[in-house]
Amino acid sequence: MMLCPRCGAPTEGADTCRFCRAKLDASTPRSTPSAHRPNECPFRDPSDAAIAFDPQVGFIAVCGVAVHGQQASLRAWVLTDKRVLWDALAGQRGIEEVTREQLYLLGRNVYVALKRRLVVLDLVSGAQKWVASLPDDVETVADPFPPTGRGAVLVATIDHQLSSFDRDSGQPLWTRSFEKKSIELQPVEGTGACLVRYGFPFVKVDIVNPAYAQPVASLGHDHWSTDLGLARLEGRSVITVVDDMGPEGDDDGLLGFDAVTGQRHFFEKIDDLEDDDVAPCAMGARVFAATDDKLGIYVGPRGRVMPVPIPNHEIAAFCPAGPALALLLKKAHGTAIRRVVGIDPHGLAFRFDAGEAGVQPEIAWEKQMKSDGYSLVFVASDAEDERRYELRSVDTTTGRPLWKHPLSGSWGGHRFLGGHLVVRTDSRVDVLSTSNGQLVTSLSR
Repeated sequence: MMLCPRCGAPTEGADTCRFCRAKLDASTPRSTPSAHRPNECPFRDPSDAAIAFDPQVGFIAVCGVAVHGQQASLRAWVLTDKRVLWDALAGQRGIEEVTREQLYLLGRNVYVALKRRLVVLDLVSGAQKWVASLPDDVETVADPFPPTGRGAVLVATIDHQLSSFDRDSGQPLWTRSFEKKSIELQPVEGTGACLVRYGFPFVKVDIVNPAYAQPVASLGHDHWSTDLGLARLEGRSVITVVDDMGPEGDDDGLLGFDAVTGQRHFFEKIDDLEDDDVAPCAMGARVFAATDDKLGIYVGPRGRVMPVPIPNHEIAAFCPAGPALALLLKKAHGTAIRRVVGIDPHGLAFRFDAGEAGVQPEIAWEKQMKSDGYSLVFVASDAEDERRYELRSVDTTTGRPLWKHPLSGSWGGHRFLGGHLVVRTDSRVDVLSTSNGQLVTSLSR
């Protein structure tokens, strides 16, 4: 089989590679699979690429590219095969500068935010499905519907407007203005409902089905100063610390409600809960929230405050992890060294101690721990050199160490995707095996 010398795709005797558009002629040497460079990356900065997983194709990276002598384009690259899947939007202004901040890979669609235009492509073929014009630059896109069947998407723009479009045709459905209130979208995946958080400093929440202009429910309007804070989604339930509930705006506490219908599960009047940095969480019938000094954990509903399991430590983040509730702690005094422990969410007994995890990183506390139910993966820094990072995985039942994986560069995030762990640093993207932490494929220079 004759292969393109630049991207490694089958040429099928053509004069131009149908994947990367490279010119081919009789004098062009054809490469073979063994000669193709396994670490070749088509992107200037691998960390700029957005990553998706397709069951038939595998892991796909999408980013803008500018190849010398060719028109700039948006390129999809298959990580496992190290080949170009497709090029699209060739020659469009600014396309070579498109990065993951402008890309939303949702289901089988690629949403490309080009200023006031939203271009939608097929993830596998790169074929253009539809284009929408927006009132201002696109800020975020959310799709809460199942990947198959009909659906609609929400698009928030930087002028505080929310617009809805039919997912298949791009037909505009409705537009709503939130005046000068900031908007955050969080889809309740597969349900057709989306949480819309808006306003600052007094946060309100609407539950929106993108197919309809009228919200399913609107919460936080008891009083003008009611603040729903860090509303955290767990399954189809939302838990949040609330300030100034009630018609008089004088009730503080913990609120739980259904993320699809808005039906209230409970409201407990509790003072002195943390509502700025640590989002509460739920596991089964239990809910957990940090106290305002972060030295205690309220366990409800109708519960009590328990001290943080490790003395002289404060809570930084919660993470439901299968049979355990994982806690990211940091020292309350002196150097804020982090520590990861697990407790039984029902009996509250101490389950495991994964040990100290260094000082860094000091940002994105909630994103530093991820779990697939069987394992808990968290980021740690070297005790001797805080600039060196590694990922550590422990069993969620016993806390038994499973593996460690050193990172090349600063940690930028990790998540479970397609049965693997996708890890992002400031210079590359790695796909790891969840069982042993070994590198499966990567996007790197």
